[in-house]
Amino acid sequence: MHLSLLLAAVERGDDPAVFELLDDVTADELAGDDRVTLLAAAAHAGRSEVVDWLVVLGVDVTRPWAGGVDPVTWAAEGGKYWVLSALLPHSQDPLSPDSPHRRALRAARAAIGSEAGTRTGPPPAHRGIVTTLEDVLGIRRSPDELMARALVHADPRHDDWLAPLFLLGRRADQETFDWARKVAEDTSSPSRRYFGLDTVHSLGFEVGYGSEMPFTREAVEFLRPLLDTERDPDVLATVIAAYTNYCLPEEAPAVLVHARHTHPAVRGSVALNLSIDAGTGPAEQQEVAAAFLRLAADPVPGTRASALYKFTLVPVDSPELRAVMAAHLADPHLDVRLEAAAGLALRGDERGLTVLDEIGHGIKHFRSHGTARLDMVRDMLRVRTASDDQGR
Repeated sequence: MHLSLLLAAVERGDDPAVFELLDDVTADELAGDDRVTLLAAAAHAGRSEVVDWLVVLGVDVTRPWAGGVDPVTWAAEGGKYWVLSALLPHSQDPLSPDSPHRRALRAARAAIGSEAGTRTGPPPAHRGIVTTLEDVLGIRRSPDELMARALVHADPRHDDWLAPLFLLGRRADQETFDWARKVAEDTSSPSRRYFGLDTVHSLGFEVGYGSEMPFTREAVEFLRPLLDTERDPDVLATVIAAYTNYCLPEEAPAVLVHARHTHPAVRGSVALNLSIDAGTGPAEQQEVAAAFLRLAADPVPGTRASALYKFTLVPVDSPELRAVMAAHLADPHLDVRLEAAAGLALRGDERGLTVLDEIGHGIKHFRSHGTARLDMVRDMLRVRTASDDQGR
């Protein structure tokens, strides 16, 4: 095993290089001390995907490192949410008395009581770990308890916020919605209100996937006025995402007023969450398409990519649309290039096919960035070609 090369790739955060090197590693090579060294390096560097792959390959997550601590306990004590998540899924029988899950839960709970107040950098995600592990082990907490954990750091990007949010969203019942709406109406605490709105959004994921929830219309009636009154851009971005999950397609263009918003998070939310075929008729749908053409030129790469992606979902075509897509074939960001090329290729434009081939040649490993999306586009092209052949 090329341990020195693997360690160097882990240190510089080059996951595709790690996976490429691991392709040449035999089971016997992963059976020795080198695999423990590699797992420790990946865990300490926070390379959770590498940790996950090593666990899949059979690295023992209960074997102690130098100093006597085992990987699971180390990750739980350190609040390393994603590293721990990579270590645990393949463990057998989490409900057994001596399972790694129970060990991790004990370690994370103990760490909460000893968190240092002078820590620098992002705070550890001990509460997010406790929330997730309690759920796995069948321990149910009230919404108020879960929210209290999220509000310790009150950071919507932190796992202590996201783990309770995900758990509440999965409950998807009227009781949880009523609780979330009440919290979202509490203007005395911006953090509580934001968590309530975020929970309303999370509860709507199943609606976004086509399932009707008993509170769907209540959510639309609650969220619609906020599109006009909300002034905090981050909260407004969440309101847009939630509203488009719950509302009917003909109601969705209500968010179009924010497609020119000055804050990038708001424009990004419109591009990500609004369906390009929303609207009540051709005129409104043309207005939606025009907004996406503008968003395709947004200064934020993610917003450009989202807007261009939406054009791969509909058969609309025009010289202006093709010109916009062609202008992004040399975009410095891979996701934007890929969506522009996909849009052209799906319209039979050879320029798109050429760029897709170039992107494919640059991808070294199945876990490389862009691989999954490129495979999806190629599948779409094969379906379109087969359909065209049948129509002849």
